[in-house]
This record gives sequence, structure tokens and C-alpha cells, in this order.
Amino acid sequence: ADSNGQSAQSSLNRAVAEHLTRINRVQQFVVLRTGPGQAQLLGVALDGARLPEIVGTIAGDDTILVITPDIRRARVLVTWLEGLSRA
Repeated sequence: ADSNGQSAQSSLNRAVAEHLTRINRVQQFVVLRTGPGQAQLLGVALDGARLPEIVGTIAGDDTILVITPDIRRARVLVTWLEGLSRA
């Protein structure tokens, strides 16, 4: 990957490790929980990484809704995020 891609990926890895506290999947939707005020930071990192598993994100104060193209890719995303976090 190019250096911008690697930088975005390392920013995402760091944001997941620091901010993600819980993951729930419902069909192709993944709900991520963070500490208060941290959802925007993680949402920006998710968007910046341009992962093929993510169609879009909506971030509130401590919750992010991640929309994936299908259930299979939602599962892939959850497994990957779980590997990066202690959630």
C-alpha cells in the first residue's frame, strides 16, 4: 500500500485499540461502542482507512453505526476489529 494508506491503517489500528469498548453485529450492520466523546475519533479513522467492508459510518457521542455491503463482510469486519481490540 502507499504511505497514505499505511498511515490511515495505523491510525485506525491505534484508534480501535484506544477507543473501542464493545462490538455488536445485526445482519450487515455493526454497532461499535466507545467511551464518551470518542466515537467521532474512531469514526474518522474508520472512514480514512477506506476499508472495502465499510459502505459508511454514522457516529454519535459514544456509538458508531457501521454499514457493510453484506452479512459476510460484516462478519469479516467484526473478526478483524475484535483482533485489534479488547472489546
